[in-house]
Amino acid sequence: IVGLGGAGFPTAVKLSPKNADEVDTLIINGCECEPYLTVDYRIMLEKGEQIVKAVRQVQRILPNAKAVFGIEDNKNDSIKVIKGFIKPDDNMDICELKTKYPQGGERSLIYAVTGRKINSKMLPADAKCVVLNSSTCFAIYNALYENIPLIYRYMTVTGDGVNQCNNFKVPLGCSHQYVAEKCGGLKDGVVKIISGGPMTGFAMSNLDVPVQKTSASILAFTEDDVASVEATNCIHCGRCVSVCPSNLVPQMLAKTVKRNNYSAFEDMGGMECVQCGCCSYICPARIPLTHLFNVGKAEVRKESNKQKSKGVN
Repeated sequence: IVGLGGAGFPTAVKLSPKNADEVDTLIINGCECEPYLTVDYRIMLEKGEQIVKAVRQVQRILPNAKAVFGIEDNKNDSIKVIKGFIKPDDNMDICELKTKYPQGGERSLIYAVTGRKINSKMLPADAKCVVLNSSTCFAIYNALYENIPLIYRYMTVTGDGVNQCNNFKVPLGCSHQYVAEKCGGLKDGVVKIISGGPMTGFAMSNLDVPVQKTSASILAFTEDDVASVEATNCIHCGRCVSVCPSNLVPQMLAKTVKRNNYSAFEDMGGMECVQCGCCSYICPARIPLTHLFNVGKAEVRKESNKQKSKGVN
């Protein structure tokens, strides 16, 4: 079982922190990680009882942890469902969160629920927290109660290029093309297909790709809003700064990457970027900021690996 929110981090590792007795908060992520996606919402509506049962079992591993369901306030029906399955003697609660992106990001969620902050060099356990996605909890239930390993996942298929938008239970290994056909196929004139969400997902050149544990969705669009707009010069409006969940200054970080000054990129906190895409979305100049930061982070890691290799030799 791995995290089904997108990262795919092994759940067994996440539930084996060195400070298990110190973990005081088990956060169940009931926020959709991106726009368009509705899998976690549907999972909570239809599998609420199973999710709560799985959380009880996880609390046996983390005996001092209170379980808190972090659910956005536009999902009142799922909040009611989960609340209905929580017993009075359960050490559980529900935290209604403001509906915004990227509320479902791990760092943002931990801060919203507990007020604690972590950075790129820390794990949630360092803040005495463990975070599990609601879909991951359902997978835990299947493993413990139904003896079913993680052999399928739920996917959202949507966008204006899809004939029948829906959520599907999909066996791992089947092709994205097969999934698309089951929803009535894609419309003529589709120009962009995205695996994952529109903010952090990636474009697909074709659908002849197997579904993996981290395959969250298929988004099909008849217009490519990104390709239709050319980037212009930064006007220093500061909008990217106002939306950055990591409190960075994207316009300055972008300059360091364009100048290949990756040490300055690191010094300015570039490695703290969570690649949410908010800065790229809000930028009136349409500068591909997130892409630049991906390049910067990759170069910093490459240089770090070189230094480690020299040290070993």
